[in-house]
Amino acid sequence: MGYGNKYRRILLIWLFVGLAMSVLHAQSNTFRTYVPIKPTNAQKLYFHIESTAFFKNNEYFSPYAYGFTGIGIYLKPTFDYYFSRNLKVTAGAYLLKYSGLDKISQAIPVFSVQYRVTKSFDLVMGNIYGTANHQLEEPLFRFDRFYQNHVEYGLQFLWHNKRIHSDLWLNWEHFIQLGDTAQEQLTVGNSTRLLLLRQKGFRLILPIQFLFKHKGGQLAPEPHIPITTIFNGLSGLRLAYYFNKKTAIQFSQLFLLYKALSNPPEGTSVHFPFDKGWASYSKINFRYKSFHFIAGYWKGERFIAPLGETLFQSVSEIDPNYTQEDRSLITSKISYHKNIYKGIRLEARAASYFDTASKKLDYSYGLYIRINTDFFLCKVKR
Repeated sequence: MGYGNKYRRILLIWLFVGLAMSVLHAQSNTFRTYVPIKPTNAQKLYFHIESTAFFKNNEYFSPYAYGFTGIGIYLKPTFDYYFSRNLKVTAGAYLLKYSGLDKISQAIPVFSVQYRVTKSFDLVMGNIYGTANHQLEEPLFRFDRFYQNHVEYGLQFLWHNKRIHSDLWLNWEHFIQLGDTAQEQLTVGNSTRLLLLRQKGFRLILPIQFLFKHKGGQLAPEPHIPITTIFNGLSGLRLAYYFNKKTAIQFSQLFLLYKALSNPPEGTSVHFPFDKGWASYSKINFRYKSFHFIAGYWKGERFIAPLGETLFQSVSEIDPNYTQEDRSLITSKISYHKNIYKGIRLEARAASYFDTASKKLDYSYGLYIRINTDFFLCKVKR
């Protein structure tokens, strides 16, 4: 059997499984770390453990993305003290250790203040609830950032009620001082879900997502590196039907935009090959008990997203001079999760990306054990 026929057969089987069995994408809660403030925790001190052991293998063969295997564990132990019914202060550390390296790759102090302004509104300053908590679509936010760039520092506004779920944040990624030669880097983003219709088992949802990625600052000596600012936006509709608490199906039609608000002149190292672009992403998602199945079709033209999965983009991360204006992909994903103990969850994932132009199949698979739990230490009265 030729390799071409072999890959086509694998692709057809994978898509058949995704389409024939599938039905919803409720975002997996495995990788969300948000902890709401409970009024009953006032004046209590907790020891909190957040950790993920991960294995992620990206078998990417296209010229748009590097193949990569990430295996290791991160540990984020913190002390959480609730001053009152509405105020929590967190202090601790984040440690990232890759298998195969003797040293710790990241060691970052963690401090945050979370203030429950109202029943539906939280303000977070310092170490914010980042990465997977933003629930951004994959073309805008690459999943691997969950363990590669897990710590986000800045400012965050969270709004949750029956109709609206909104996350507005500022992630200040690189701070500069007078004389620094590097640029300051920051991201401003918003991820909002509006429930338009809820009737019997049906849900009609309007997603709104945007990101501003900025590199600039004028504190470095002359000559200054040119400023770059990129905008990415997403909207569309999601129609979901819940057969019961364990089974649901969802159809999504998403539209995405890219715009270079500040694009340095051609010939500079930070120039983007396209000033603007767009994309559409059609998906069918299915959830059955602990299984999630997803199949989709991606169509993009001159689309660039600095934080997104590189396989969806029109510019290669391997060679920035390698571009293709028109990209189309057939995607499929499957995941399984299991709660193995209170606060401890296991999840296995696999995904495929078939480029319809080059006929190349890229795929990835991963296994994760996630811990997110706390231990009551004592009550400290003022």
